[in-house]
This record gives sequence, C-alpha cells and structure tokens, in this order.
Amino acid sequence: MSTTELRLVPRPRHARTGSGTLRFEPPFEVSAGNGLDPVAPLLVDLLERETTEPARRVRAGAEGADVRLEITGEPSERFDDPEGYVLRADPDADAARISATTLDGLRHGCQSLVTALARNGGEWTLPACTIHDWPETDWRGLMLDPARGFLPVERVKRRIDQAARAKLNRLHLHLLDDEGYALESAAYPELNRDLDGTERPSYSPEDVEELVAYAGRRGIEIVPEIDVPSHAEHVLERYPELRCTVEGDEATDRTICIGSEESREFVETLLEEVCEAFPFEVVHLGGDEWEMHGHSWDDCADCRRRMAAEGSETPTDHFYSFVRRLHGFLDERDRRTMLWNDQIDVSESPDLPRDVLIQFWRVAAPDRGPVEGCSMERFVEEGFEVVNSYVHAAYVRGWIGEEYMLGWAPRRRPTVPEGRESRVAGGELAAWEPSSEERREYFERALPSAIPLFADRLWNPDPVESGSAISRAVTRHALGPFVPDGLDVYRDLGGLILPTNWKRSDPDPPAHPDRSLPELSPTEARSAYEETIGALTALCESGRAIYPETASAYVDSLEWLTEVAERDGRGVLDRP
Repeated sequence: MSTTELRLVPRPRHARTGSGTLRFEPPFEVSAGNGLDPVAPLLVDLLERETTEPARRVRAGAEGADVRLEITGEPSERFDDPEGYVLRADPDADAARISATTLDGLRHGCQSLVTALARNGGEWTLPACTIHDWPETDWRGLMLDPARGFLPVERVKRRIDQAARAKLNRLHLHLLDDEGYALESAAYPELNRDLDGTERPSYSPEDVEELVAYAGRRGIEIVPEIDVPSHAEHVLERYPELRCTVEGDEATDRTICIGSEESREFVETLLEEVCEAFPFEVVHLGGDEWEMHGHSWDDCADCRRRMAAEGSETPTDHFYSFVRRLHGFLDERDRRTMLWNDQIDVSESPDLPRDVLIQFWRVAAPDRGPVEGCSMERFVEEGFEVVNSYVHAAYVRGWIGEEYMLGWAPRRRPTVPEGRESRVAGGELAAWEPSSEERREYFERALPSAIPLFADRLWNPDPVESGSAISRAVTRHALGPFVPDGLDVYRDLGGLILPTNWKRSDPDPPAHPDRSLPELSPTEARSAYEETIGALTALCESGRAIYPETASAYVDSLEWLTEVAERDGRGVLDRP
C-alpha cells in the first residue's frame, strides 16, 4: 500500500504497511501522561468530530486503551525533526501508538490517525502500518484577508481547523488594507467605523484571545499583518493628517507619509496593540505595491526633510529607513519583522537587516517596482530567509493551477541557489478576500482542496504520482470518513483546483464543465452528478460531514454542472 493509498494528505514521508487491520470499538480511549495535557484532549475532540462516536482520556498505561500518546527522549531512526512523529497501528497490541519528541509532533500524528480511520460496516479500522513522518519545511502557512472581507470568528476557526488538519503551522491575518481594519483599536477608534460613524466589524480583544487560544491548541502561530505604507485609503480617509504635505494638497490617497514623526508614531501605536494582542514571534509589515499605488514622498516637505537628514537619495532608500525604524521597534518587543518582497530592490544589496523575513510572491511588474536583477534567488543570495508564496502556486484566487501546484516545490520554484535551500523556510497559501460577499463564496468550495494540496508540497518533497489517488485522498480529507468508498468529488467537479477567473465581471463558475467527466455523455454525466449530490446531501442530513459548509458548496457546484449537462453544453462557461 502506497502512502497515497493510505488516504493521508499531506502524504507521509515513509510508511510501511503490514498484514491485518486494527479495529476499534467506541468509545475510543486515549492513554496519555500528565505532560501531554495540551494534546490528549485535542485528540479526544478530533476523534469525536471525525467519527461522531464518544471518546475519552484514560490514565497513562491503562489496559485496553485504543491510542497511546508518548513523548520520547530520542528522535525516530528515520528523522531528527521537532515536528516529526511515529505512528504504529499494531493489531497484535490491539492499539495505535503515536510517539514524538515534541507536542507539535504528537499533534501531527493525531491528525494522521483520525484522517486515516476508515468505516467498514459497523467498525472503525486502521490498516496495520508504521508511519515515520516529518515535514520538509518549517513554515507552512495559510493567509486570510479579513481586511477586505471581514471573516467572523467561527469562520476563522474553521479555517484554523482545516489548516491544522493539513499540518500547517502558521495563520497569517492580513488585518489592514484599503477596505478596512479588522482589529479593534483603542488608540484609533475611527479605524473601526464607517465615515458616517457606523461601527464596522472588527476583532475585539476577546475575539483575538479566543483565536490565539484556539490556534495555539492546534500548534498554529498567528502572524498579524499591518500593511504599510501603501494600501492606506481606509487610514487616510479617517486620519487625513497622515497624508504627505504637498503644495496644492494633491498628495496620494493610498500611501501614507513616512517622513513625518506623526505617521511613524501612528504605525508604532498600531504595532504596539498588535504585539499586545498576539503573543507570537513574527509581525508582518506588508510593504508591498507602494510604487504601483503611487506616493508623494518626492514632493512632501516632511519626507524631503527626513531624507536629507538621513542621507536617503531615492524613495526606495526612504522606504528602507522607514522599515529599519519599525524593525527596531519590533525587535525591542522580541518580534521579528516580515515583509512582502516586491518593493525591495535586491539587484543590489538592500540596506535592510538580514533577519527580516521575506515573503516572496512575484517580481514587480514594470513601473510597479524594481524588476531588473530581482528574483527569489537573489534574496537567498543576500542572506535573507524566505517564505515562498509564488503566485502560480500560492494565490488561490486568480493564479494557481492544479498541474503547476502538483509539480511545485517551495525550494525549487522559483530557482533557489544550490546548497542554500534551507534559506527557504517554507511557503504560504494566500486567500485574498474580494469585498463582494457573493464572490467570497468561492473560498468555501476552493480552500478545502487547495489547503491540503499546498500543504502536501510543503511537507513531502516527493512528486505526486497518481492524480486519481490523490484526488480520492483529498475527497476523504475534505469531507470525512463517511463518504462512500471510492468517491472522487473532484473528478465530478473537473479538478482539485476549482476555477479562479477572478478578473471576470461575473462571479466565478463553480466548477470546470469542460474537464468534468469528459468521457461521459451529458446524460451520463448528469446521472453521475445526481448520484454524488445524493451522497453529499445524505452526509449533511445525517450530521456526518466533517465540514457541512464544504459539502453544501459542492452540492451547489454539482447542481450547476447538472444544469449545464441538461443543455448538452458542458464545455461552456456561461451560466445557464
């Protein structure tokens, strides 16, 4: 049995299957010592959610326990990684054992256990196997964008669950942009109001505390982003004094002044609130697209004065000075600075601290930032550590494609200098929210497959060998163990990565009609769609869908495909 046939996503690095099957009779019993308090209750919750059966924790070494958790003093013979684990399913011992050197490793082993469970008749089973598993990369992230389209706490928690299920370990929250500010600010309350004074949705201190605890329990650190100096329309509408001082008052309305002390203190005050709210290592400063959005720094009296005092000859030098100031501010609070790459001219050695973590998404387009001589390779050569969010692999809406993602590796695409692969810390999937609620529905059907696929490329460097096998594995991963055996919902939908035609004026089509069941006639395809719709509807009605929102979104997509099939035109993209 291959690692893909175990139906685990990400695919384990090494798995050996044996003869026989481990059978469980609920209630599931989890044996763990006192030092495993953060993980044992989590596994109990995961088992109950996955199986809808009761589970309970018992004392360490208890006879008859179904799952035994243990921290070992020595790493597995197969790996030496703090997030690695060993999962042994032994029918002779009548138990599964998960061992690791850290709690993070145990968490990953627990996720593998619950997603490998199968329902056979009235039994829960696990094939006899030994899995030695560890991640290829340290940074495995998902970015959400509540600044553009606010995400309720429960939806963020669902995304945290989906991320943890795929063994991701970072949640990046893009909190500030042209459209709004998603974090409640005591210092600048106007950021949380419309211009007419109406309160806007934002995360309260209690909301943040809840999310921090929820993510932390699942081994996920939250990375808050305050995007400056550009994407500032929301800020400047409410605090116009942060604009550049330009004769004739024609300063840009999308980029703040970075020469005035008032602007810098404004940003530092927001960062102080962020540091108090999020107790994790990294804070993201954004720093993207200011050249594309325009700035008035060359004509601003405050910026010219500061540039002269600091010896900055160009707007880029001025930007670096601004970043160095904020870097120092964060460093004093034991926080690491993170930046998008596109406004950093790495063709020459940029005057930035080398402990700044670079999030690479693309080289800027002409007239939108530095181009010549810029690449992810150059950032690595300059000594920066990089998180790879290359648009064709990581931007869920508008860029990614299935074939590219399945062949992508974060330390290979874009090019990385030989011998310096470890300077690429990992990668991060980016889900940029559109402001339209209707268009935001896209993520309910797209992320359940995009998250585990992307996670696989960060965890396991081996190529994906079987499209059909991985598609069935992702179906099980996204929908849970009660899906009919052999169901491949993505074959019906036309692919693992659903349409991302974000530049269309109409809402994105919910599936790929031109790639869905191409070997079938429209009548045969309609029958197949209706069968899958029935299976997903039954999952929801029985309360056995792990994520009913996902099953419901897929039903909507299949109903649309059914309408297309009825018209004998499965290859067209216009809505019926």
